[in-house]
Amino acid sequence: MKEYRAGIYLRLSKEHDEENNSIEAQREITTKYAMSKGYKIVKEYADNGYSGILDSRPELNKMIVDISRGFINMVIVKDVSRLTRDKNKTGWYTEIFFPDNDVRFISVTEFIDSGERYEIDDSIMLRGIANQSYIADISNKVRANKKAMKEKGQFVEHYAPYGYKKDKEDKHKIIVDEEVAENIRKIYDMYINGKTSNYIAEYLNNQKIKNPSRYMKLKNASKKWSGETINNILSNPFYIGNTVMNDYKTNYIKKTCRKNKNRDSWIIKENTHQAIIEREKYEKVQEIKSRKKGTTRIKYEFLLKDLVCCGECKKRLQYKIYKSTDKQKYLYDKAGFICNYFYKKKCKNRTYIREKDLNEIVKNEVIKRLSLIEIDKITNKIIDYYNNTNDNMKKIKQYRNEIEKLERRKSVLYKNKCEQYITIEEFKVEYAKANKEIERYRMLVKELVQNKLNENRIRGVVEQLKKGTYITNDFLKEIINKVEVFPKNRIEIIYKSL
Repeated sequence: MKEYRAGIYLRLSKEHDEENNSIEAQREITTKYAMSKGYKIVKEYADNGYSGILDSRPELNKMIVDISRGFINMVIVKDVSRLTRDKNKTGWYTEIFFPDNDVRFISVTEFIDSGERYEIDDSIMLRGIANQSYIADISNKVRANKKAMKEKGQFVEHYAPYGYKKDKEDKHKIIVDEEVAENIRKIYDMYINGKTSNYIAEYLNNQKIKNPSRYMKLKNASKKWSGETINNILSNPFYIGNTVMNDYKTNYIKKTCRKNKNRDSWIIKENTHQAIIEREKYEKVQEIKSRKKGTTRIKYEFLLKDLVCCGECKKRLQYKIYKSTDKQKYLYDKAGFICNYFYKKKCKNRTYIREKDLNEIVKNEVIKRLSLIEIDKITNKIIDYYNNTNDNMKKIKQYRNEIEKLERRKSVLYKNKCEQYITIEEFKVEYAKANKEIERYRMLVKELVQNKLNENRIRGVVEQLKKGTYITNDFLKEIINKVEVFPKNRIEIIYKSL
């Protein structure tokens, strides 16, 4: 019989300090399980105060190193979300890293045990989607809250734009930073007078003026001004006193923040703070920029990105897209994949397959594969699991019980007042205390209800999966290693082990 050297991994986020999911509670659950099965725990890894979205955590990193050097060959967690809440990372750990290192993985409360042959419960894939849907719901609420605050004229970002600084007495209010505001005015004046963005950047560098990231002492700050930085300042309505919403697209799951180049989708709240640039000057700059602006290519994210390989040489196929005869439009309808190594005479596969044809083949095959597992039964299992183990649900029940106790307390107080066991003054004081506590618990329940897992969302996702309408690049990467294209358009899909 194989001898297991188990490591237990424990994690708790800063925002979740509830007793039933505390480090101590996780330690008790995992340790008891190991003892009941006769597994020897050789090391404990506990990340207290770290989000499950983060890829890098101190103790998690140590555990990965210990696995790589063969110190442990079993990992025990309370549930998969302790390990990660990122569905892509869930697949990487359970389907690649653990099996490659001959590590047995056990999630105690979810009854997942990879066993020695590493056969994972089919539900782990959908559970990863459930975890990510939970994060997406929270992210949407964060965005909605920030939008509401911006609409009130409040500043909610971590850093004020260059030229401004936060008011020391009110973190949601910003004021002009006169130390560098003159640089903003200089940039606008130089541009109106015919200087290019790159020229202005070079001028500021020659004048030894710190660029925004260095001035604000940001980590990994660039050392010099660039034409891109100048363009961002020249395009930002913030400098005429307006707050812009939806100008950046933040992905709380992937931890990315990108500029939204579609200015038509921006939402602008006017006159929220003091302006540095006059409106007429700002509009003059936009007019000049629009005359200079060339045609920009729209970034197109195709369904099978990073998945399509040549069946002969095993190299990734090149994605080709063609322009129309007038060179003004991209013909996405004719886009497809071809082996670039054929032209280099290093591969015999000259097959060109259209993207939409390959998409259709892959989607149909994936839908067939999903039909082989009891997807509805697994969905119910996931929903039941969250309802039974989700910490929010337990807290909601606990707080509602407290509210009931306080309501009964109020009735007792009223009876005691009527029977003159307590004075009217004592009644008023205690009654007010009870009402205050009831209101506090109701607010806590309201907050937790907003943050609980959206069951309808999960069921909706699964229904869309069955129909093929939710099949995205991220989802395909969850279940597919690669799609191989052979001569004569023969296709082979290499699935990951579920």
